[in-house]
Amino acid sequence: MASMAAVFGEAKPDKSNKDADALLRRPVLFHAHSQGGLRVVATDLHSFAWHRSLDLDGLRDLQDDVGIAGSCSDFLDYLYSSLSSDQVRLFFPAAALGPDTAELVATKAKGLPRITLSLDRVAASALKDVIADFSLALYESYKTRQEHASREQERVSQLMENLDSEREKNEVMQKQLEALSFLDKRKATKPKLVTDKFPSVSGAPPSSDQMIVAVQQQTPAYGFANLQWLYLAKFLLLKVRSAWPLCLGGQEYEELCCKILKKMLMIILRYC
Repeated sequence: MASMAAVFGEAKPDKSNKDADALLRRPVLFHAHSQGGLRVVATDLHSFAWHRSLDLDGLRDLQDDVGIAGSCSDFLDYLYSSLSSDQVRLFFPAAALGPDTAELVATKAKGLPRITLSLDRVAASALKDVIADFSLALYESYKTRQEHASREQERVSQLMENLDSEREKNEVMQKQLEALSFLDKRKATKPKLVTDKFPSVSGAPPSSDQMIVAVQQQTPAYGFANLQWLYLAKFLLLKVRSAWPLCLGGQEYEELCCKILKKMLMIILRYC
């Protein structure tokens, strides 16, 4: 047989029945649970108590009376929802003759089938035991709910700590990204240009010594063969400069210097 979780609630007396108001001076609480069968108890925890027990066959008869289709488990779910609502009433059909019988009526929602449970009054000799069992069950339910609430509170606290930790990590990462972005922008505003490294053509041309030193300091990526060529160019420039009065005219000397400078600039542009 399917089980139903325990449910507690208040069964409010029917306001239209003046005899019921005279009988009950305290709120009536009820307790319903299913453990091998349905057990329902209603009491004011002082003078009155009513109860009803149903086995599997009685539960199926109640399901047929209510008109709920489906399995027994489906009906217990509907019963639990109905008893958990605030639409639970207590009626006394024969209140004028005494509160020997009572009816517990529960409605899940307006327009849906209502459940009516006929309850019998508990004998005076068993009243204290029934009230004691009811009180203990109510305390156990309260204790269980308190433990669940405590675990949920711990879980929420842990989640909040994890959230704060992740938020701090995100803030650190955001600052690092902003710093990297700032550095990238600064690098983008300072491009490497050959025109910035050497004077313009309109200015005085640098000497061969200055050109060779500049290339060696600012072009770390050129190959060994080009390095040999640069030193050879420096050597030739010195020799040509010293022998210029003997072998070359002024125009031929300038053309040779221009060719050497062009070759050096090509190497710089290639490896810078």
